[in-house]
Amino acid sequence: MGQDGAAGISWRGFWTGAFLSFFLAIGAPYANTAMHSTFMAWDFNTPGAIFLFLVLIGLLNVLFKVAARSRLLALALAVLALSSYVSYYLPQSDIDLLKPGFWFASFLVVSAVLNVGLVLRGSSLALNRADLVLVYIMLLMVSALCSMGMSQQLLPILAAFFYYATPQNKWEEKLHALFPEQTILVDDGQDNSTFFEGVVPGVGDIPYGAWAEPLAWWAVFLIALYVSMISVAVILRRQWMERERLAYPLTQVGLAMVQGEGEGLLNSFFKSRAMWYGCAIPMFFGSLHALNAYDPAMPKVNLLWALPFVGNQVLQLRVSFAMIGFSYLISTNISAGLWFFQLLAKAESEALVVMGIMSKQKFVYGIAGQPYLAYQGGGALIALVLAGLWMGRDHLRAVFRKAFFGADDVNDNDEIASYRASVFGLLISVAVMVGWLWIMGVKLWVAALFIALALLIFIGISRVVAEAGLAAVRSPMIAPDLMIHGLGSNLVGASGVFNLSLSYIWCADIRIFIMALIVNGLKLVEDMDRRSRRMVLWGVYLSIFIGAVGSCWMVLHMAYRHGGINLVGWFFKGGPSTVYNYAVLGLEPAGVAWDGLAFFVGGSAAMLALMWARQHLLWWPLHPLGFAVAANHLMDKIWFSIFIAWAIKGIVLRYGGPASYTASVRFFLGLIMGETLCNGLWVVIDYFTGKTGNIVFILG
Repeated sequence: MGQDGAAGISWRGFWTGAFLSFFLAIGAPYANTAMHSTFMAWDFNTPGAIFLFLVLIGLLNVLFKVAARSRLLALALAVLALSSYVSYYLPQSDIDLLKPGFWFASFLVVSAVLNVGLVLRGSSLALNRADLVLVYIMLLMVSALCSMGMSQQLLPILAAFFYYATPQNKWEEKLHALFPEQTILVDDGQDNSTFFEGVVPGVGDIPYGAWAEPLAWWAVFLIALYVSMISVAVILRRQWMERERLAYPLTQVGLAMVQGEGEGLLNSFFKSRAMWYGCAIPMFFGSLHALNAYDPAMPKVNLLWALPFVGNQVLQLRVSFAMIGFSYLISTNISAGLWFFQLLAKAESEALVVMGIMSKQKFVYGIAGQPYLAYQGGGALIALVLAGLWMGRDHLRAVFRKAFFGADDVNDNDEIASYRASVFGLLISVAVMVGWLWIMGVKLWVAALFIALALLIFIGISRVVAEAGLAAVRSPMIAPDLMIHGLGSNLVGASGVFNLSLSYIWCADIRIFIMALIVNGLKLVEDMDRRSRRMVLWGVYLSIFIGAVGSCWMVLHMAYRHGGINLVGWFFKGGPSTVYNYAVLGLEPAGVAWDGLAFFVGGSAAMLALMWARQHLLWWPLHPLGFAVAANHLMDKIWFSIFIAWAIKGIVLRYGGPASYTASVRFFLGLIMGETLCNGLWVVIDYFTGKTGNIVFILG
């Protein structure tokens, strides 16, 4: 079948997807560690994935199509690639395998040579739409692992204890006795100093042996975690996508790029003038900012202002072009709810201060500045999830009937995995995670409750991302804080406090994680045949393996080469210190935080009331999603962009109608693409010029 997208997934999709996954896995951490450049895998907007996909459809796939037209063209492309590669690398006496450019060049050469053989047989490496969907989903998965989501959290935290422990912070005194018999932290016998300070060339070596057992133990837990996330995404897909018809704004860019692929050389996505007009705006402002890093005389435009609000509260007026683009794609009642509840949360925070209602607890993640609002938001988020599961109970009942009894009236042929595999995958993976924590010394009931809360929070944030398209969002409260500080150390136990604090690795700063991205990725498989959908699952697991191994390899070697303390300060000092400092703090005798849990219950009740109003009051203008995620510092940074999109969309719909809105969508997709292109292109430019510290667009 032709390039029209009717063809299913082929080995070409796996070949290209595997390489680009590896390239993103090593390239994103290289950019923010060695180059101190823009974070390309920081939030759910996944600029690294989108940028590489643009390179694929705008350059690589075009070259493969051109080569497919003639054997001579295919041969010429291979000769050009091979000669350029040899002339550049052959004179070098020592090729640096940590340079992402080497791997990209190697892929181009191998692909060009491979393509010659395919063209001789009447084929080529050109990808069809199904292949492109596979590649895009694989890149999304890697985005969740190669930076904030896994590798740059995991490795520094495992090594930090012995390096940063001092008599003053009392880590050795308070925590060392709580270590499990299993080796889950790294100890190279020299306080892991070479990881944080670097290996002296010719003097020391990387102590791989010290990492083997800890990484093996954590691999067991993380594999179970990722299987559970994928299983949940499959189980909920039909309910969210077909019954509730969530918007999935984050997928609109990917869908537009995939659907633009056809028989012609150039993807039709690039033929839209409106898209390029939108693209030009962030390219202009971002490039000014980037050029200013090269020459301070170059002017740059400030896109952030501050405005006094109520009392001591200050509003951030920050313009994020990508956030405006994503927010334009969601319904106005959702966007109105997001910015309105953010302002309401600031007013509530000030009211609590004025009334002297302040918690003695302190949090770092979620709503850090006002713990009571963290409890309130946590309760709202959990209530949102539980209410959603209750409303989808008919679907869930059908899923479990299919899984346990093989119900013939339930069809799961359109899923990437059968309901039986998904349900049993979820149950087994949850049992593994609970058992893992129990082996490490956590009480069984504490471990079970903790995993349940963590998964509910992951589902809640995934729901927010799928429905509201928030490219940057945090949970108002994280599961470890809710367990340790909400229930108190007296109930959780000392070993529980220590091990749940280590869970900050995977469920604290959850600005990006697999569940939310696979939920969005599944939106892209709607037009695939059953065989291709099932093949997507193998691509997902392959990309997870590549992303985890590749990014850990890069982060480990960057740390030992440059010294972790010279890389990203938060990942290698602030974050790890938070884990162990809060473990020490959590060990202090404490009972149930009834005041905090009262706000938790109040937030749950308020969320249920808001959901009732939305269902029963036709005039109700605010979607309750905003109440669940308001007040955290990320919402403080993006609410104004959401407000701008809401205002523009309201005007367009009022005076132009649905037709004008549909025509304007390409412009706002251009805003997203422009910010992504600007980030990616300047990372490439900085790579070749040797420039460091040039961060263009980031939400913070």
